[in-house]
Amino acid sequence: MNNITFNKLDFLGLASGSILLTAFIYATTLV
Repeated sequence: MNNITFNKLDFLGLASGSILLTAFIYATTLV
């Protein structure tokens, strides 16, 4: 149970991290 919860949180963190990184790179390309 704990492993599944940790994996879910890890996946969410990874997804949001990549989205933030992509948005940051996109913003720097515009500027």
